[in-house]
Amino acid sequence: MLDYRAIEAVQAVLNLQSFEKAAAELHITQSAVSQRIKNLESFYGEPVLIRTLPYRTTDLGAHLLRQLTQVQILEKNFALERTISLAKPKISIAINRDSLETWFINALGQDLILDHVLLEILADDQELTLDYFRRGLVSACLSTRKEPLLGTEVTYLGSMDYILAASPSFMKRYSFKADYLKFFQVAPALKFHENDHLHERYFRQFFSLSLDIPYQIIPSVAGFKKYALLGYGYGLIPQIDIDQELKSGALVNLFSDKIWQLPLYWHMWPINSQFYQEINAQIIVSAQHRLRRPE
Repeated sequence: MLDYRAIEAVQAVLNLQSFEKAAAELHITQSAVSQRIKNLESFYGEPVLIRTLPYRTTDLGAHLLRQLTQVQILEKNFALERTISLAKPKISIAINRDSLETWFINALGQDLILDHVLLEILADDQELTLDYFRRGLVSACLSTRKEPLLGTEVTYLGSMDYILAASPSFMKRYSFKADYLKFFQVAPALKFHENDHLHERYFRQFFSLSLDIPYQIIPSVAGFKKYALLGYGYGLIPQIDIDQELKSGALVNLFSDKIWQLPLYWHMWPINSQFYQEINAQIIVSAQHRLRRPE
């Protein structure tokens, strides 16, 4: 039988990145936290936690955390059904920022779901969110990966379409129509962070170009759009976020025949919990309504 108290100690250390804080949260001593984890490792004969900052789980530790998270959801579901506790259950989700601030923000507005559930959202790149799910840090996630992890389910939501857009004044200032290759080499692009390479992938796919482009870093979905509107740069922006600006002419689609399509998939566990299944179903339906899907 799994030692859930020991796994909870691993979970607390990982979430808080501190043995001392984990001890305070669990209302035990710091040495007791360490001992619980050591006992777990002795039982399995291998480490469950990498003890260098930032603390990370081993593959075994991640597997145990996934089991714990599923059990916690089932326990909360049982408590709700039996009215044992008035505490709201918590669902944790990993999702990319573009989805969070466009279609997802209204995904749970129906049926008053959030009146009965506490939601915790971890925002990260869509290439990285699955790792949170794999390590048992979240209950579900949005990812670009279509293959399910062992023992999980995955649903195709649709495609997030990205438009390479700029303001008319920006296009004129950098002579876009005269020479778009020179435009790419001189005009500043907008990126979320320095490891955001979506523009480079776009140029390789549609133009077979490998460019070292100048760029400005704007780590905000709203700020990204605002900077483009103000003529500070051009960028790949979700079409659903700029539909009105494209219609009004405030932003221009630089290449209407070249749209970057980002397929998105929802990963979850097949566990028998009513509130867990309901919130995931609501997210899936809302996404499939907003995102583009093949005819």
